[in-house]
Amino acid sequence: MRSMDLQRLICPARRTSLRADVTAIEGDDVIEGVLIAEGGGPYAVRGGIPDFVSDDVARSQTVQSFGQKWAKHQYYREHTRDFYTDWYLQRYGFVDRAGLRRALEDVRFALDAGTGSGRDAANFAELSDATVYAADTSREALGVARREVTNPRVAFVQADLNHLPFPDEFFDFISCDQVIHHTPDPRTTFENLRRKLRTGGTICCYVYKKKAVLREFTDDYVRDQIRDLSLDQAMRVCDGITHLGQALARLNVDIEIEQDIPVLGIRKGKMDLQRFFHWNIMKCFWNDEFDFFTNHIVNVDWYHPEHCFRYEPETFRAWFDHGWNVQAWDVQHAGISCRARKV
Repeated sequence: MRSMDLQRLICPARRTSLRADVTAIEGDDVIEGVLIAEGGGPYAVRGGIPDFVSDDVARSQTVQSFGQKWAKHQYYREHTRDFYTDWYLQRYGFVDRAGLRRALEDVRFALDAGTGSGRDAANFAELSDATVYAADTSREALGVARREVTNPRVAFVQADLNHLPFPDEFFDFISCDQVIHHTPDPRTTFENLRRKLRTGGTICCYVYKKKAVLREFTDDYVRDQIRDLSLDQAMRVCDGITHLGQALARLNVDIEIEQDIPVLGIRKGKMDLQRFFHWNIMKCFWNDEFDFFTNHIVNVDWYHPEHCFRYEPETFRAWFDHGWNVQAWDVQHAGISCRARKV
């Protein structure tokens, strides 16, 4: 992390400034050292990434699950970048990269909260002049992302979203996409992120949407069966699920539901059989643009983490009832996206 980016960090426990004891530096990048606060820390800087995550959080099942995922699938970011970038732009109402560039035009400091592979952080830096802090609890994810994201304005931080090492009202733009529902208390996490956003700043936030009755039951059942397994073990258990998604997709058959089935939460309409099964019976994701391993990781990524909350649209919308001006709202089978300005 660049020295000037490091100097903006504060002790998340004491809310005080930090003093850096640097032991290795490359150019302007602090590679190794310790951050010291009066009465707090110390916080190690390892491999250019300062670490503010407590041992209990680092050892939690959800953090371990995602850490194993990023360590195992190191080409995930580039393999899925175009697909997920386009999806991001559409859901938050930016439409295209030019729209996101306009939205980021006056942004000085941006936060990618739960950066994972660093895909969104790289996009934000590429389309703006902002300093982008990419925060994640997983050291494995950050290690992979730091190797692949070379833009010097992306600064990686290992941090818990509930205890971020930044002053309140620091960021002009915060993105927490496909992440907050994996925290132990998503609503509390949202309020903690809100405090880090300046008045007039923008947040983009996505949560999983509740699915049909059978899908919800199956999701919880499979998660209960595998959450205590290692990722490798979970992948073996879920192998047939991904093969099922692939087999259903290869049928290339449409099914038409002629009327709603409210008792099961199934809506009428025509869709591909694999999509019908995926949204209403069990998650068996398949996308022909991805290889089998990537499709399989997407499925296991859903079932394995202990924390995986889902919401009705009206419940998520209530998060923005006070102190927000909603600019974009999108509800899909998979989840709900909101872009809002803090007022």
